[in-house]
Amino acid sequence: MQGALAKSTASLDEYLTFVSRLASVDGFVLDAIEREVMCPDIEWHEPYAEYASPGLQVAVLMSPDGEENNFSWKDCREPKQTALLKRLPVLKQLLEGFGFNIMASRLLKLQPGCYLHEHRDYVYLEQVPRFRLHVPIVTNPNAHIVMPGAAIHLNRGYLWKLNPNSAIHSACNFGPEPRIHLMLDCYLNENLQDLIDEESLPPNSVKKLPVLTQSIRARILDEGRQLLRGRRQEQAEDLVLRQFCYYDLGDDTTYQLLYELYGDVSFYEERLEYWRTRAQDVYPVIAH
Repeated sequence: MQGALAKSTASLDEYLTFVSRLASVDGFVLDAIEREVMCPDIEWHEPYAEYASPGLQVAVLMSPDGEENNFSWKDCREPKQTALLKRLPVLKQLLEGFGFNIMASRLLKLQPGCYLHEHRDYVYLEQVPRFRLHVPIVTNPNAHIVMPGAAIHLNRGYLWKLNPNSAIHSACNFGPEPRIHLMLDCYLNENLQDLIDEESLPPNSVKKLPVLTQSIRARILDEGRQLLRGRRQEQAEDLVLRQFCYYDLGDDTTYQLLYELYGDVSFYEERLEYWRTRAQDVYPVIAH
């Protein structure tokens, strides 16, 4: 695997390079924001269905042109507020009060059972210091950010920092209700640096994942092959891809598991090549 935190032997300090808690956020403010974002008038979109299981939904708050249907990720020093953000006055005040140099901002909703495929962000953006910030608005103990070998719960009441280019990661919500976060992509400035200088990661936020044993690995592949032979391709891929959120894969990846899965079923050669291409952004060495 490539990059920091590629293996599951990371210490708490090493996790801190990827995820940390920066500051508290007033609970009364969060309650008011929750009432705003639960409004049925908000239109949620699923523009990234290719990169997650069903249920990954976004609502754009700041984009390069101020359009709510602009889902592109690109560098932008002066994003514009969308009409949606202007209808959410408490959330808007919170954003402006941070004093950050924001590149983009969205509401991110994970429906129950939703997870993202293991990935890395900011791959094609300028190589400048930037971080992804999360403010949990609605969450539950079974909603996590996942990195190799560990699941981290971002608890409500705090501003959290992610460095999503430094580690392969995922996000999942295996709780009974939707998880909603305010998400900001920010260039590093003095205000943000001051918070990072005091960052922390409470040990009870980190849950180590069980190791994927050879017997469990063989069972998963066997179940996947049976699904493929029954022409249930979507279910077979889901079975494999969600294992990143369940297990410490060690030197394995879900992409490698997919290669083995499809390598044994000849009529899926085109799909195998699709996943090889997808993996190039994440694991450039094993993707060839």
